[in-house]
Amino acid sequence: MHYYRKAIAIFILVLALMLPLFLEKQEQTAVVNLEAVISASSFLSQIRDQIAADPEKNQISLKQAENKIMDILRVEAEELALEKSYSSVLIDQAIYQGGKDISQELADKIDNKYK
Repeated sequence: MHYYRKAIAIFILVLALMLPLFLEKQEQTAVVNLEAVISASSFLSQIRDQIAADPEKNQISLKQAENKIMDILRVEAEELALEKSYSSVLIDQAIYQGGKDISQELADKIDNKYK
């Protein structure tokens, strides 16, 4: 009977050591194309078109509009990363390989939230 206790203890120990390997979450990197998101999102396109429609506006309002777009993108990308368990969200201009493209998904999220 003592033999079975040792065998069960070893089995539990091996199982406890191997369990993290099976429960480990796969980390995934997401990639965003800014132009694709702005083009696909009617809300962001509207902001961009307002900038282009009035060329006489000064540089301060242009900068404020760009900052508004980037702030919206940053907040929504962060929320989407938390929802979908992405380890990081990167702008695709510096990425040559890998990453899941979430541009359309991010544009849809922005349109749903801001309409």
